[in-house]
Amino acid sequence: LAQADEYELVKQVQEYYADFYAVNEDLWHCNLNRTRPLYSRRSNWTEADAGILRRNVQGVLSMLLSAKKRPVIRYQKASALAKAMAIDVVSSMKEENAVFDFRDSQQPTLLILDRREDPITPLLMQWTYQAMVHELLTITNNRVDMRDVPDVKDDMKQVVMSITQDEFFAKTFTHNFGDLGKSIKDLVNTYKKKKGSHNITTIQDMQRFVEQYPELKTFQGNVSKHVAVMVELNRRVKEEKLMTVSEVEQNLACDNEHAKAIEEVMRILDDSTVSFQRKVCIAALYHLRYENQRNEMSTIRSILKDRAQGSAQRRLLRFCDEIIKYAGAKMRGGELFRSGGFLSMVKNVFGGLNEIENVYTRYKPLLATVLDNLLKGKLGLHEYPFMDAVGQRKDVGQVFVYIIGGTTYSEAALVTSLNRSGGARIVLGGSCMHNSASFINDVMGISEQADLEIDIKAEG
Repeated sequence: LAQADEYELVKQVQEYYADFYAVNEDLWHCNLNRTRPLYSRRSNWTEADAGILRRNVQGVLSMLLSAKKRPVIRYQKASALAKAMAIDVVSSMKEENAVFDFRDSQQPTLLILDRREDPITPLLMQWTYQAMVHELLTITNNRVDMRDVPDVKDDMKQVVMSITQDEFFAKTFTHNFGDLGKSIKDLVNTYKKKKGSHNITTIQDMQRFVEQYPELKTFQGNVSKHVAVMVELNRRVKEEKLMTVSEVEQNLACDNEHAKAIEEVMRILDDSTVSFQRKVCIAALYHLRYENQRNEMSTIRSILKDRAQGSAQRRLLRFCDEIIKYAGAKMRGGELFRSGGFLSMVKNVFGGLNEIENVYTRYKPLLATVLDNLLKGKLGLHEYPFMDAVGQRKDVGQVFVYIIGGTTYSEAALVTSLNRSGGARIVLGGSCMHNSASFINDVMGISEQADLEIDIKAEG
């Protein structure tokens, strides 16, 4: 840079740490969709595989430096990968001790978790605005591609969904589907009032209209965007019977009634209006819940094989086997399926949900329990040890959570809800932002973009 600055125009050089993707005020990720190789024996890792772990570590270090924090570190003991990452983060901070020399009166906590310990959350249909958009349309760097949406206007084929650029989205990104419809209706009514308030009779009226026109035009574009997105979400929910599907998913995740479960699963598999991807998700949830029901698992895989159309769907057939290899009972360290208490625990976190909506949001991510225990000073030292011998701290002022293997907008909504309730400040990060499609691809070890296409169209 100095050699190129021939005319000495550069007055100052500053270093900014930005080796991560900020999404919301309390959410970021490394944009790293491929993590499955890390779950093989470390002795079998290639240099590229080791690079995946380094990239996760670099993302965490960059975020900590940008926040000017040097945290104490805890990790999920059940995960060798979480421990390996914690060791690398501590080692890097010690190597760069001068850079991490921040004078904090209270050190925050960095908690490193593993996606494998909760494979349920990415497989479920989501019902908050940001999570729904990502699940059904996919958000990539705050952009939503709507080119495949029927009858979409040219200016709506790609839209930006960012809380920093969109005031309405910032207010509603955690709204559930029912409240969202009301909010968008109010937005449309506000636009109508703004548009109808211009009665031009004088030169001053005309001048006032011209001055306000750019703002009105921007507001119109924002209204059109959210209406278009809502219309598409509503169409998908109805045509693909996503409410019925979601109820079955929640029952599999929360209840332990095998006779009812297999009946509901078979009904979904026989429904030609349900997308093949959602059938695969339900089959995977059944495999995780009823891992020892070999005969039924074989029947489900056989039905899926008969229903599969095209190479993309046939490729998904091995996911049920892969999810067990990745996160079956022998692979996980904790008890994923806890009996009872889900509805009451969800109410504590999402107090605004009514009884009907709770049918579709009964399952609470494992992260909710972990954070609740952490903030109350009850997070077990055996299950979540400290990296250094600093370990009996009870007070937690700020928490950085990192989920290696990817986080979800469902977990992000949980963190936002906790932050809004006051108390400790929580920032959530992960390898990537998963929806069910990206999670399936990661578990199956598919990395080439050309091979990622999952056919989400309904059969027949």
